[in-house]
Amino acid sequence: MTPWQLKHITYQSPQEDKDQVKDLWEGLYIWATNSRLNEPWENEKYGFVAAYIDNTCVGTTSYTISARGQGILSQVQTQEQYRGRGIASSIMSEVMDTFRKNGARAVYLAAWDEWIRNIYRKFGFVNVGNMGKRGAFKITLTDAGKDEILFRADQQVTIRPLGIGDQTDITSLFCTQHPCVVKNYELGCYLGSYFEGEFFILQNQVVQGIVPEERKPKKGYRCFVLDGEETILGLGTVIPSSRRHEGHTGIIDMLIHPAYSALTQDMLDKLEENCELDHLTAYIEENESTKREFYEKNGYKKLTELEKQLTIGEESFNLMMYRKNF
Repeated sequence: MTPWQLKHITYQSPQEDKDQVKDLWEGLYIWATNSRLNEPWENEKYGFVAAYIDNTCVGTTSYTISARGQGILSQVQTQEQYRGRGIASSIMSEVMDTFRKNGARAVYLAAWDEWIRNIYRKFGFVNVGNMGKRGAFKITLTDAGKDEILFRADQQVTIRPLGIGDQTDITSLFCTQHPCVVKNYELGCYLGSYFEGEFFILQNQVVQGIVPEERKPKKGYRCFVLDGEETILGLGTVIPSSRRHEGHTGIIDMLIHPAYSALTQDMLDKLEENCELDHLTAYIEENESTKREFYEKNGYKKLTELEKQLTIGEESFNLMMYRKNF
């Protein structure tokens, strides 16, 4: 028998247990944890598997499951003095059972160091993309979680505003293959990047007081998703500059699954509709000719070329800066 006890912590748990798992987190993660442990975000399932020794929380892993069965495994932490005892593996076994019991069809996570990547691989996770040292991992739990099902080409779609329950479905979009360098410039997502905490940055544009020092109007903010039957198939954002005296300008980004690229124009039209900003700027990697031609067709003018604007690992990328006035 192990010397620790595993507990599931959800919004229905005693406040003392909620407070203990929250003590391990900070920043936007603590805002999201507080919010989700207060009440569920739309129809998602969220909670922690936590290890306790003598009624003290010594390790956690959180699980998020969307209404359509996409999962995120996150907030993996064991207090330093308790590491090396098998607590993390015990928590992982329990949390993977939780995903399966709650109908998850695919689960995603991010990992940096090789030692933790090896733990995830033992549970069946495979590397699906990298942005420098940040690796995106996925485990497919059912056939319905395969990319060829999630992103099949015959889905009924709609463009709608971002919802607070959309995090996990957007993660699946970012973790599939895209023929581009820049996924979302303003969020810092490139190449095979993951998507998780970036969702909290988007929420910070519309939920007052998530980060106290950023309590300012977000005039001009737009965020829409291309919503399919299986998952989210595209994300479009306009994020106003937070720099002093630059609130009149914003960065526009779009990531649309290749099977639905024909709807890129519809997404752009939605983002530009009744634009409240003086101009929008797009950053495009120099070899992405299709994207350059698309923006040029829609009235964006090249301002400059930025040599080695991105350095990811040992690779450097030149970007082109395009702008459209409104």
